[in-house]
Order: sequence, then C-alpha cells, then structure tokens
Amino acid sequence: MISIIIFLILISSLFPFFIVENCVSVYASTIYYARIMTNNAYLYKSPLDIDDYSNVYFILPQTYFVELLDLSNSDFYKVNYSTFTGYVKKDCVQAIVGAPQNAYLDNLNFRIYAEMSRDLRSEPTTLSGSSSQVAYIPLYNRNLTYYGSIVGEECIDGRTNIWYYCKYSADKDYYGYVYSDFCDELPDPLPKNSEEVVYTTAPDFGETETPNALPIDNSATAIIIAILCVPALIFIFLILKGTKIIKNEKLSTGEIQDYNPLSH
Repeated sequence: MISIIIFLILISSLFPFFIVENCVSVYASTIYYARIMTNNAYLYKSPLDIDDYSNVYFILPQTYFVELLDLSNSDFYKVNYSTFTGYVKKDCVQAIVGAPQNAYLDNLNFRIYAEMSRDLRSEPTTLSGSSSQVAYIPLYNRNLTYYGSIVGEECIDGRTNIWYYCKYSADKDYYGYVYSDFCDELPDPLPKNSEEVVYTTAPDFGETETPNALPIDNSATAIIIAILCVPALIFIFLILKGTKIIKNEKLSTGEIQDYNPLSH
C-alpha cells in the first residue's frame, strides 16, 4: 500500500511540469527574418510575377529585413514589412539566424513643397483623375512617412517617374503615392542597415509550430506550476487522510492491532 501511495505522489508532483512543458511547446512559435539582398525586391500584393503597380506596393529598401510568415509557392514568401503584409520573391532575400535589431527603414519623414506633388493617390499615376485621389496634402507639410519607392507615371517630361509610397498623418492616417519630383528633406542616398547577421538556409514552414502564438516566459511558467500544484497537493492530502481513516477503522474493529513495544 505504501509503495502505491509513493508512486501516486511522484506522478502528481510531475504532472504540473508535464502540463507546462506541453503548453510551452504549443504556444511558442518561431519568428523568421530575411535580409533584402537586391535593389529591386518588390513588395507584392499577391504571389504573382506581375511587376507593375497593379500588383506592387513599392520596392523594399535593400539591406533591411522582412519577417517571413509562410512559403506561398515555389517562388514567393508571404512576409511582413513594417505595417504591411505582402509577398516577396525568394531569390531577393536571404534568411538569417534570429531577429535583427532594426528590421525596417522607419521614421523617415519628408516634405511637399510644390503643387504637383500635393495629391496622395492610390496608384502612382494621375491618369485616373480624381478617382485615385486619397487626400490633398497642404504645402510644406512634413507629416509624411516614407516606406518605399516605385516607378510610375512621368508627370513632367524629362523629370522623373519615381513615386513615393507613404503615410500622410492628418485627422487619420492615409496611405498612398505622391509624385517625388517636388518632395524634399528625404536623405539622399537613403540610409543603409549595416547590422551584421548570420545567414542560414530557408526555414521549413511545414514543421513550424502554432503561428502567431506568444511564448511563455519564466514568470508565467512559475505561476502556472504554482496553480497546477494546488490540486496535486490536495490529491496527496486526500490519499494520506484516506489511508489514516482506513487504518483507524481497522484498529477500532480489531482487524489489526496497534503495536506497542512496552507490552512485550
């Protein structure tokens, strides 16, 4: 009987750790990053090899990083870049070990200083007229955050066909394109990310664990163990109490005699 009780106590003691270990394996997920290796890495709207603005947000800044979410097909990864989710060609990025300190080209603001660049549009062209106008930007406004560039309409002959994809912060946040010819205060050239990283092979998304789950830290693990230990201790107490009750009942009925060495 004693050996059975000891066995049950050991099982009860290990039970909380078994539960926590399985919780961690279910909820912990691996986050993968890849460096943008080329100067023509498009952030695509769909995993199709169509390079015009109907399927492209902007060109991703070389030397920065994307978060790899999944393998969309044999040619594309599904990725996150800053606040955007899209697709990038596999041969334009290289997977790295761990996470970079500064993944994205952030906090770059610029200014509009001429009438031609005041329209924020849903596509990098004026040919669609007012139907593509998202917002009208006041002159000399600096509430414009740069994300990337794309080739679009050459609005003025002999000038440029480059448009900026940006966020305009006003009564709310607006996203779209502005014609770059009359924008300034943006660094030229754009800053590079010189962070040293270790490159690795492409991740096998088929073996990843539950996506978008949060890992459990040490303090949370300790709390879970403490909570789960309570029923285990109650279980042990009930076993020991039940054993004592049975023994007392047998003593009272004379089935067993309590041993007293002074009576011998």
